[in-house]
Amino acid sequence: MFYRCPVCGKKFKSGTDTITEPAFGRCPACRTEGVLVGESGKTVPPDPHDYEDTAD
Repeated sequence: MFYRCPVCGKKFKSGTDTITEPAFGRCPACRTEGVLVGESGKTVPPDPHDYEDTAD
């Protein structure tokens, strides 16, 4: 799932395998809840490689 932070503008990804974790969908830089931009296999954003993978 592709997100953009509404506060700092960072682009990042959160995998559905982490959906139960508190950090899911939150910006790795400022921890603000991200705005959903797209989903893998459905509505992928035009620049998917610009999104940071937040998986550990």
